[in-house]
Amino acid sequence: MTMRRLSDLRDDGEVGLSSRIEREEESSESVMRQQLEKKVQVCSCGWQKITTVRGLKIHQGKKGCGGKVGQGNRIEQYFLRSLRSKSAEVQRQVENHSSQDIRNPVLEEREEVRGTEGEREPSQSKREKAWEQKARVSWPQAKDKMTWESVDRDLAMVLEGLKGTAMAKLERMGEVIYSYGLDRFGSSDRRKREPAQQCQSRRQKDIRELVLRRRQLRKQWKRATIEEKEGIDALQEELRCRLATLRRAENLRRKRKEKERVRTLFYKDPFKFTKGLFNQEKGGILRTSKEEVEEYLRKTHSDPGREGGLGFPPDMPPLGEIESQMDVVPPRWKEVEAVVRKAKASSAPGPNGVPYRVYKNAPGVLRFLWKLFKVVWHKQSIPTAWCRAGGVLIPKEKESVRIDQFRTISLLNVEGKIFFSIVAKRLVQYLEKNGLIDTTVQKAGIPGFAGCIEHTSVIWHQIQTAKQEGRELHVVFLDLANAFGSVPHSLIWSACEYFRVPVEIVNIMKEYFKDIRLCIGTGEFVSDWQKLEVGIMAGCTISPLAFTMAMEMVIRASKWVVGGERRREGLRLPPIRAFMDDMTLLTTTVPCTKRLLERINTNLRWARMRIKPSKSRSISVTKGKVVEQKFTVEGEEIPSIRVRPVKSLGRWYNADLSDREQVEQLRKDVVEGLEKIDRSGLPGKLKLWCMQFGLFPRVMWPMSVYEVPLSKVEKLERVVNSYVKKWLGVPRCLSSVALYGKGILQLPINSLVEEFKCAKVRTELLLTGSKDRIVSGLAPNPSKGKKWKPKVAVQEAEAALRHGEIMGNVQIGRGGLGRTSGKPMWRKADQKEKRRLVVEQIRRQEEASRQVKAVSLAKQGQWLNWEGVERKQVTWRDLWSMESNRLKFLLGATYDVLPSPDNLRIWTDGDPSCTLCSGVATLRHILSGCKVSLAQGRYTWRHNQVLKCLAAGIEMRRQQVNAEGSHKKGIQFVREGEKSKRAVKSRSTTQEAKDWQMLVDVGGKLVVPQEIVTTNLRPDIVYWSTSQQVVYFIELTVPWESSLEEAYERKKLKYEELRLEAEQKGWKARVFPVEVGCRGFVGRSVISLLGELGVGGKNLRKTVREMSEEAARTSNWIWMRRAVSAWGKQ
Repeated sequence: MTMRRLSDLRDDGEVGLSSRIEREEESSESVMRQQLEKKVQVCSCGWQKITTVRGLKIHQGKKGCGGKVGQGNRIEQYFLRSLRSKSAEVQRQVENHSSQDIRNPVLEEREEVRGTEGEREPSQSKREKAWEQKARVSWPQAKDKMTWESVDRDLAMVLEGLKGTAMAKLERMGEVIYSYGLDRFGSSDRRKREPAQQCQSRRQKDIRELVLRRRQLRKQWKRATIEEKEGIDALQEELRCRLATLRRAENLRRKRKEKERVRTLFYKDPFKFTKGLFNQEKGGILRTSKEEVEEYLRKTHSDPGREGGLGFPPDMPPLGEIESQMDVVPPRWKEVEAVVRKAKASSAPGPNGVPYRVYKNAPGVLRFLWKLFKVVWHKQSIPTAWCRAGGVLIPKEKESVRIDQFRTISLLNVEGKIFFSIVAKRLVQYLEKNGLIDTTVQKAGIPGFAGCIEHTSVIWHQIQTAKQEGRELHVVFLDLANAFGSVPHSLIWSACEYFRVPVEIVNIMKEYFKDIRLCIGTGEFVSDWQKLEVGIMAGCTISPLAFTMAMEMVIRASKWVVGGERRREGLRLPPIRAFMDDMTLLTTTVPCTKRLLERINTNLRWARMRIKPSKSRSISVTKGKVVEQKFTVEGEEIPSIRVRPVKSLGRWYNADLSDREQVEQLRKDVVEGLEKIDRSGLPGKLKLWCMQFGLFPRVMWPMSVYEVPLSKVEKLERVVNSYVKKWLGVPRCLSSVALYGKGILQLPINSLVEEFKCAKVRTELLLTGSKDRIVSGLAPNPSKGKKWKPKVAVQEAEAALRHGEIMGNVQIGRGGLGRTSGKPMWRKADQKEKRRLVVEQIRRQEEASRQVKAVSLAKQGQWLNWEGVERKQVTWRDLWSMESNRLKFLLGATYDVLPSPDNLRIWTDGDPSCTLCSGVATLRHILSGCKVSLAQGRYTWRHNQVLKCLAAGIEMRRQQVNAEGSHKKGIQFVREGEKSKRAVKSRSTTQEAKDWQMLVDVGGKLVVPQEIVTTNLRPDIVYWSTSQQVVYFIELTVPWESSLEEAYERKKLKYEELRLEAEQKGWKARVFPVEVGCRGFVGRSVISLLGELGVGGKNLRKTVREMSEEAARTSNWIWMRRAVSAWGKQ
């Protein structure tokens, strides 16, 4: 430890103090080193022992294996680093503070002084270190449990060794965790490389030389004679041909490189790539200097009147009695766990660089943080690290360059966000239980309400009913100027006082807002810390609720001056609807509207906030027609909706008060989105992913909000189908049943019509099941059209669910009683579960309608006649890894739309004859019925390839069973009053024997062992145990899918006599015919066999998948060689 020399200190008091501090540091270092004397020391050679560091060095010196050390040294490094940093901190205290300052009792009293003295001095804030956006640590994935256990163990040990008060530990906790992660796992941020200078290729140089040569020939041609021009023309023609060839080759190379670049970007981050395809409207780079940014921050976030309190607005209605008091005990462990579990692991970290991922996967570190939370709660003092936020700029316009054209997103440390999430959750429960927030007016920040959907639906319903019934209605959409950034903190404290929030919670919030500071970082500079004297931050977990409480004060003081619209149903609608800062006034007369508008403006002025009339809009409906009615705010007129449409809570309102323009805009957005995806340069299967996860989610909101007829969506789906078929490479005649059906082959793409119906049904259920009695009683209709109505669809789905509950579980197939999974009970489901059940019923109805359509398809609907076949589901993982040719064959073969000679005869009047045997060349004939292919061994080759996959799965199970020891059944003791655990019965009967053997008929003639039976028959697999006298005869067939049942019975009959002969010799014999369709669909007999032999779980799925893929792959090869007579060695 380096200290200032004692001779440099000016007085004896400082000399004594510095020597005392040095002695304390030396003693703390010695204590810490004693704690680290003996630990588990691990060497890079694998040697480990509980010893000291000196013992590890002695081992490395003797063995010569010095290098990386394991866990013991890593933890010691962090302990020693903490000691060094603490020593440096003490040295800075000696240098920068007087002896009187240092004599105060360490950190806790200083922090108490910080909480009581008020604001910091300007000179102190200037000395604070500026924020630097740290590189993100490459923390391990959540599934890497072993690594996270090691991380949790190491960090818990390091954090427990920290010295000082709880506040000091919280200040340093983030730095310790970040340093540990950075040293162990490294950084995931890659530095931006400067673009390398593009070197011209040989082809590009040739093109440039040819262009220069062409210019020279043109100049020579102008000066040449007639005879010379003929020769120059010949040279120019030769040069033109050469140049065109080179340019075509260069263009092809550029396209190839562009495709590689696009595909690399997609695989790197598919969601980011897909978002970039559509979000090209907003962007820009900040072109403002650091001084201008800091001046903007000072002007925006300074509040000269912050010292004075606001009190309550005039004529504020009194608050009733508080029935349920707020929970003010320190945070509980369950609350901390719930907040961290709900948080997104991918959320951006705060200034200390520690993400939620660490606390989600390291419970020991989280428990250490929870203990510090309790200290913070008792002391009601907030660490400085929680009050610092780094700002990230998000552009608001197309070409943003000025600071006011960007939106600031604040990145706070996750430790503080976890703490204040618990405070916010308790505060919400307090407000909700006592009814302190009128949820008929304000729904922001209150859980259990679909605020935007409910407000937009009710407002639109009021406008449409007034228009249809010829009543009067006046609607004013108010826009507040910088609402989040201008709400004064004194208004928040007045709201807390009015709603009688406990003083413990208020003190914690005041301590937090008192010292909260923000700085903005760009690629060129980082601004100084700016104190947030007014407004709230986007990204803070307590700020949205605080803003809601502040706005509730303004609403309560204003809404009583007028009454809302009275409906025929007996409902009295509120005159104000608000969601955060979006306020909408709905009254039935002009004087009421003006009076309410004046009152709101007065109360907002009292709160030092203001309305922006230029961005507000008004709608006036009189006798069913839109009329021009002027409303003003402080003499400035609010424009009518006729001047310019307005967007409120995600919904557009235009002059004609209809959704025709929005429906047309929806059609344009879908078509433009499909065109952008088609021009992206990706393979077809990746374009499907962009459509499913990029385009469809973008159009679900307008489909849910606007009155879109079903016929318009069906037209859109036909456009979508054309692109999907193009990207899959299938014929245009392929039915939409094949694309979206959940039948025999299920693709991972959804129907636009089905998603539209589900979205409308969800909206209907949200409105009818709302906690707001006004919304549920009004029940606005979210759809328009006569072909399909969500209300009727919901009623039919609920009736079907009730009927299904009465019927119970219906047994399907040959699985036996109890093999069918149970259905959830409708009468026991809550609102969320009922919504899910109704949406699933709507999907089942859509699938039923697709199957009805498939019945009418003579060729593409043949799969309905298949029996005993397992359905095949293609996941996105399968789709990404599948070759385009394989996917095209799978779809075409399943629905018989491949260009076989028989299909070509139907499409183009071609010759339907088979080129090998002159028969009618249908797809069935080519894949399983050609005599020449059978004689050449094509089908035998396919059969053997599938048999190898089956034999590999059984062999894995055979080795596993034979390697297991004998099971001795012990007597289980059961205490009095307890019940014995029911043993899980295995389907397999092969676990008792440990001498299983297997023969497979691949590559040679199989002979059944004579100890079992003497026969000329050759089953594909013989699986037997001599000790148990058990034998299985397994016969595989790869037939046409509609002939699986026939093949099963045929093989069963063929080997029945063999089974009887084996039983006569004392063997327990079973015959298992198994089938795999030639197009890759596995029969249920395969599942039964593998279950009988004990192959289950992951191995079962793997074996079935490999057999299916191998059958499809080999059939694809037979299809590709259908016109080639040579096969095998020929």
